[in-house]
Amino acid sequence: MADLFNKHLKKATNRTKEKLLEGIGKAKATQDEVFDQHAANLNKQSKSCEKLHKDVKNYSSALRTLLSAEKQLRDTIRDAYEPEWPDREHLTAIFDNLDIQTNELEKTVCDDLPQTVTQYVNQFPDLKKKIEKRGRKLVDYDSAKNSFNSVKASSKKDNDPKLAKATMELQAAEQMYTEMNNELLEILPAVFDSRITFFVDTLQTLFNANSVYQTDASKFHKQIVMQLDKLGESMDYLRVARPEARALTPIDTTSLASSDAPATPDQNKSDNSSLRQTPSPSVLPSPVPAPMAKPRESVVSMANSTNPFDDDDAEHDKEATPTDVEEKFEAKVYPKLNAQQTAAAEQAIAAAKREKKEASNPFDDEDDESTEVEEAPKKKDPEPTPKPLDGITNEKRKTLYFVTSTHNYKAVDTDELSFEQGVQIKVIEANEDDQLDDGWRLGELEDGKRGVFPENFTKKV
Repeated sequence: MADLFNKHLKKATNRTKEKLLEGIGKAKATQDEVFDQHAANLNKQSKSCEKLHKDVKNYSSALRTLLSAEKQLRDTIRDAYEPEWPDREHLTAIFDNLDIQTNELEKTVCDDLPQTVTQYVNQFPDLKKKIEKRGRKLVDYDSAKNSFNSVKASSKKDNDPKLAKATMELQAAEQMYTEMNNELLEILPAVFDSRITFFVDTLQTLFNANSVYQTDASKFHKQIVMQLDKLGESMDYLRVARPEARALTPIDTTSLASSDAPATPDQNKSDNSSLRQTPSPSVLPSPVPAPMAKPRESVVSMANSTNPFDDDDAEHDKEATPTDVEEKFEAKVYPKLNAQQTAAAEQAIAAAKREKKEASNPFDDEDDESTEVEEAPKKKDPEPTPKPLDGITNEKRKTLYFVTSTHNYKAVDTDELSFEQGVQIKVIEANEDDQLDDGWRLGELEDGKRGVFPENFTKKV
């Protein structure tokens, strides 16, 4: 073991000495430009292939992650696509075919291709080791040749043993160097030329696999789009059934709750800008449009007829008059309007009392004051004539569609239609002069009578 170590140490020392002498020009080194060119080509080729190998591995890893995410997405869609939806089996079959194409692409690009590139790149370290060994043998050959020339120049005898030994060492070094040099001169050009076939095979495998997958995947994706179009067209019979009657809204609930209660100051401030509100089938009696509201009497007579501060028991004890019945009905139908007029009446009464107190004797009784207020003349404003919608004539109108009534409706205005449940109504075209409110339609009954009606009391045929 020690002899082997000493032998290698001696060789390393002689090679270092020879390279130093060649570097300072005291020893002649053998030059082989052809081999040096092959070695340079090998280094360039190995760098290019190693970079390609690294990028292929990164691409295959990212592609594997992408394909795994696509598989997971398809599994989720399978679970979310409900059994009663159309052609669920067909959609599942399309996803199964996509899974097969994905597995083939993953095997080709993510498994086989990186393995092939790895095998090709692994040959370069061995070739580089052979080139380094050939360089060491070249140094040994140059050292033996220089020693032989030195001994030959110093020897005076033809049969000098030192010359014979130097000759034997030169022949052995030359033979070993020549064999290794010739071997590399055959291998290196072939390896450098193989880069063309390597690039062709590698890139063709990569892009052909992607092309096949993308072509088949595009075909299957189009089929999925068509399948989803069928699902969208099936919306009519897959949708959840809706109730026909409209549920009570918070506004309707508030109106019902406030119909029997006195108006508050906050309620008096609410806006009553809509002239005709669409009635709700669930609220009875049917709402009367705002233009039909009966004009109120004078402030004084209203104050005498209704007092919001009276007790309920006192109202039951009094005998109901036609005026009281009418105002009670208006209070239920028009809670906001009645509340506003009642508040105005209360303010007028308070002002009249203040004026009376200022003008009269402070020792006068309050009975005289109330008597004078009661004796004030009761003037009624003339009742306006309801104005029907313009354009509701017998002129020919375009028929839009037909509806069927789902609830009974009693007309509360001259331009409205009355009908029972189950009556078919022809919806006709309305123009700008008709001035229809939101939620109302212009229609014609079978007997030819025309008028407006609330749309939510009907359903489209």
